[in-house]
Amino acid sequence: MENRGDTVYRSALKSALRILARREHSVELSQKLVRRGYEEETVRRVVAECGRLNYLDDRRAADQLIGRLQRKGLGMRRIRQELEKRGLDDHQAEARLRVRVTPADERSLACRVALKKLKSLESETDSQAKKLKLQRFLRYRGFSDSLIIEVVKEILT
Repeated sequence: MENRGDTVYRSALKSALRILARREHSVELSQKLVRRGYEEETVRRVVAECGRLNYLDDRRAADQLIGRLQRKGLGMRRIRQELEKRGLDDHQAEARLRVRVTPADERSLACRVALKKLKSLESETDSQAKKLKLQRFLRYRGFSDSLIIEVVKEILT
């Protein structure tokens, strides 16, 4: 005869596997399971089992998230914030970020994003206002101030 604890555990494990089937997760998996109403002890057991089966991998999760955020046109500062928000290990996530995003990659991305934004600013007649809006936009996207200055200067001259 099966007890209630085993049924809840299996249900939580199935839920975790459905979550993991969509994309890589890290410790955020436990947060999602708790939000779905599973108790801490059950969540700990499920996360441990997923880790044992190599279904959880901070490195893979960081790589996947970094790639997705780059495609969205976000800079390193913003990607770092997202990695931290997802609970990925700071040192490992930072190492993956440095491997995946070179300064040249980030510069190229900043130029692409700035040029795209510039199209929506064509109606802006005041060049100083256009420059400030472009800088604000790039800062919001997570690019460093030094890179923003460099890219904006190149694009607007």
